[in-house]
Amino acid sequence: MKSRAVILVVALCALLAAGVFSWWKVRAEDSPGPAVPLTSVPIVQAPGPRATPAGAPVAGAGGVPTTTSPGEALPPLPGSLRDTEEDGAVFVDASGHLVPNPDLLRFFNYYLSATGEESPAQIRERILASLRAKKLPPSAMDEAVQVLDDYLAYLEAARAFGRTPSAGAMDTAERLEALRKLRREHLGGSADGMFGQEEAVDAVAVERLKLQKDASLTADEREKRMAALEERLPPAVRQSREEAARPLRQMAVEQELLAGGATPEDLHQHRLSTVGPEATERLETLDRERAQWKQRLADFRAKREALGRTQPDPALRQAAVQRLLFDSFTPEERLRVEAADSIEAASGGG
Repeated sequence: MKSRAVILVVALCALLAAGVFSWWKVRAEDSPGPAVPLTSVPIVQAPGPRATPAGAPVAGAGGVPTTTSPGEALPPLPGSLRDTEEDGAVFVDASGHLVPNPDLLRFFNYYLSATGEESPAQIRERILASLRAKKLPPSAMDEAVQVLDDYLAYLEAARAFGRTPSAGAMDTAERLEALRKLRREHLGGSADGMFGQEEAVDAVAVERLKLQKDASLTADEREKRMAALEERLPPAVRQSREEAARPLRQMAVEQELLAGGATPEDLHQHRLSTVGPEATERLETLDRERAQWKQRLADFRAKREALGRTQPDPALRQAAVQRLLFDSFTPEERLRVEAADSIEAASGGG
């Protein structure tokens, strides 16, 4: 009888051990890679030197709580990150290794923008959670966590450097060079991928400042050297600058045409030949909206001026002007009116 009881106890223990092992095995298979928290972002991989996205986004980063460990949830997103989309991306090459690039830097900085709203430790947990949700290969996950910690160490070192007396005595070029060295000290080879483009732009900006201050150059020489500097910029930066400057050049040419006596039809034909029919339609719609706004602003100012002549009591005059402002414009438009008045006053027009 006693032996049968012992056998029964042993059998129950074996069943219990088998159940625990099965539970542990399933948990292990569901949690590949490093033990870091979960969150929501796109999975991104790269088949070669230039990474391309692969995979689909998980639940958005706009407010769904994420877990740091089984049974433990991150608090809601801080106010500055609510109703926003996660910036940047994390790329992995064909060998399963992390690709440090400007997208990774933007990804880190998206969460770090909440500094002051959350503790540094909490922000780090959010970044780790987002990394974990991408289900990166184990090697890429390890590298991403290491680069994150290196970047956080660099930021702390940069802040400490900024508080030193020597930093205050440096010019712009010297400060940029000091930061460049700090990045290499803390981030090693990852610094080139994450900051190389930014540093190239900074170097050109410094050279431009020197050219602008060089009184020995003629205007033509300065312009040629400026153009040569632009050629040193990364192609992507040059393209974005070109796109940003194009509307300004278009506007400058149109102003010259109008100053030379061009008719509305002349301007219409110029736009058709330079930017095409769709852009021409948008520009002409914008022209009409601007003309309507200018007329409404002029009407308001005329009525406001009339109140100044007909209402001698300052308090009553001010109240009447406020009523006129509120009756004439939406809250957003009232801000534009105030800005227009400030600009005119600063230029001596009122």
